[in-house]
Amino acid sequence: MRVSRDSVWLAGFAVAALYTALWLLDPKLACSADAALWLASLASAGALYLLGYDYRWVKFSSGMSFLAVFTLLYDFFTLAIGAPGLPRAVAFFLTPLLAVAAGGYLREKVLYLRQAREARRGTVSLARRIRSTLYELDPLMWFFLLFGSAFLVTFLVAPLAFVLINAFRAPAGGAWYSNFQRIFTAREYVRLETLPGEQFAFEIPLDGEKLLVVKGINYGVLVNSLILSLVVTAAATLLGVIVAFVLARYTFPGRELLRILSLVPLFVTPFVNSYVVKILFSEYGPISALTSALFGWKLRIDGLVGVALAQIISFYPIVYLNAYSAFLNVDPSTEEQAENLGARGFTLFRSVTFPLALPGIVAGAIIVYIFSLEDVGAPLIFQEWNLMSAQIFRGFVTQTGIVTPESAALGIVMLFVAVMGFLAIRNYVGMRSYAMISRGGRLVSRQRPLGFAGKLVVYLVIFPVVLLTSFPQIGVFLLAFNVMPPRGFEINLGAFTPEYFSRLFLDPGVFTFIRNTLVYASLSVALALTVAIMVGYGVSRIRVSWLSNALDTLATVPLAIPGLVIALGYYYFFTTLFSGTPLDPVSIGAFQAWVILVIAYSVRKLPYVVRSVYAGFQQVHVGLEEAAMNLGATRARVVFGVTLPYVISYVFSGAVLGFIYMATEVSTSITIGGFNPSQAPMTYYMMNVYKGGSPVGVQVAAAMGVLLILIQLAAILTVVRVLKQRYAFIGV
Repeated sequence: MRVSRDSVWLAGFAVAALYTALWLLDPKLACSADAALWLASLASAGALYLLGYDYRWVKFSSGMSFLAVFTLLYDFFTLAIGAPGLPRAVAFFLTPLLAVAAGGYLREKVLYLRQAREARRGTVSLARRIRSTLYELDPLMWFFLLFGSAFLVTFLVAPLAFVLINAFRAPAGGAWYSNFQRIFTAREYVRLETLPGEQFAFEIPLDGEKLLVVKGINYGVLVNSLILSLVVTAAATLLGVIVAFVLARYTFPGRELLRILSLVPLFVTPFVNSYVVKILFSEYGPISALTSALFGWKLRIDGLVGVALAQIISFYPIVYLNAYSAFLNVDPSTEEQAENLGARGFTLFRSVTFPLALPGIVAGAIIVYIFSLEDVGAPLIFQEWNLMSAQIFRGFVTQTGIVTPESAALGIVMLFVAVMGFLAIRNYVGMRSYAMISRGGRLVSRQRPLGFAGKLVVYLVIFPVVLLTSFPQIGVFLLAFNVMPPRGFEINLGAFTPEYFSRLFLDPGVFTFIRNTLVYASLSVALALTVAIMVGYGVSRIRVSWLSNALDTLATVPLAIPGLVIALGYYYFFTTLFSGTPLDPVSIGAFQAWVILVIAYSVRKLPYVVRSVYAGFQQVHVGLEEAAMNLGATRARVVFGVTLPYVISYVFSGAVLGFIYMATEVSTSITIGGFNPSQAPMTYYMMNVYKGGSPVGVQVAAAMGVLLILIQLAAILTVVRVLKQRYAFIGV
């Protein structure tokens, strides 16, 4: 007997229907049967396998495999927060799919490992492999491996371990898991019902008109963060894929302008762009003027919805860049073959183009997911404290300067959500096949002119949306030159003045923050380059897979770790091991914040540097080095005299990219820098301005934003025009 692909849905529906019936009959009865229902969900997957269910139906279905990944996190938090009713019924409905996917995935892994072991049997002995490994590891390679590993373990793994240890420090009289229990059960963190009168949007009178206020509904810190990151990721991915596909596949007048506008939000201006978004979507902004003229009511977007909007606008270009590159790399012949077999339009996109571009799309999506989860700027601007990032930040600004164990536990939860999403999505991409048989055989452009209907969509929908997403960066310039006032919305060209730029360099109280940023970023780049060269060379040259994979993972995993969690780790690490010294954050007046900031920047942004350096080492064939060593050159002379000159452009490119990401870093800057404001960088000053709301300071901070944009623009032009390399956001 062979079951159908949809039988997994029937199994889930049966369990969900049974739970729903029990819940409607008596919630206590449903609660008592909870464990049995979970076992039934898992057992149904086993029964499906016994009846002949084919795991490949899930593996090669974009929708089903992605839903299985989503269910992994959904089920965990459904159980953790004890969500009853409809959320639990949905979990029961999806669990058989998760069980089928997990069982099939694990079975394939076991078979692969067994086959690999059989293939190695009788070929090379363990002793010979060890001798070969030791032969490769000369003194310089040992130094590279030990220094790189020691640096990452000391300043990445150890601080995270301190966060974990402190997360289990229970309050007096509490159990060891008390902090986590509170996070998953307290109404402050998890509130699965709305308060009386609480609405997603509501109307209030304003100057004889109606004002529609859209804020969202507060479900608690934990649930809000999960919903926000999922909504932002979904919306940013959808917008990024649409824009990328249009630009990669069609030609039309204004295409180059659309491409430039879609890149504008990539210029990072911490806090300022969210502030401009708040102005644009306030009752005094241009959007309200439009709704008032068309419908007779004004609009204000605030709270959670405002945070989501600001993040979508800021982060969707990350998906766009990755997706655009992925669409261009799809072999044209694969699409042509599908067209010859009758696939057209959306069917062609869904069945061929999208699956082949999926790794690039997912790479951008997971970065957006992590960035949304850890973002502090938008919540501070919209005064939305019911998010994990805002709560962790609040833990750093207490009057005592002591970060509570509850903040550490919240950081561990954030880390778990980010890393689990990162690993789940990577495995989702890895378990699918994306091979293109004739890749690189023909480079035929798939771009074709847009028809009339397509032009209507582009000019009436896509262009306005993309133009709207570029307004925050435009608004930064308008604020900096006083063309737009810091309150309300008005364009007054007569008020133009460069005064606030001169204050950046003439006012010592402001210039200190700029100097700090430039010095810290330069020192961090030097440190990150040193580690990146060691790690990049070691990973590219060592033919011991487990060792190179471990080192590569250590060097790239900071990308999946929220900056606030790293800040928490450094706080606990230095207050514990360096108590009473100038490196102790609670040593008021004596704390040397710059040392920790330099280390934090170098670790936090190391993936951007190491990827560029590693790509350079991959371009140099190992035979060139072997030839030099056969002629008597030492490993040190080969590395610094032969290999590095070949990859110097990659090293410089990594340094430039690392510099701009370090100069615009927010999380560790506003937390660690807050313990000694005189040594804080620009982003700390910008945060204080928008947190306090000083009218003059807003324009000075906007001028700082323009300075950051100019630094980023110079870096991009250097990478693209001078070094002749592609500039794209790092992927997974």
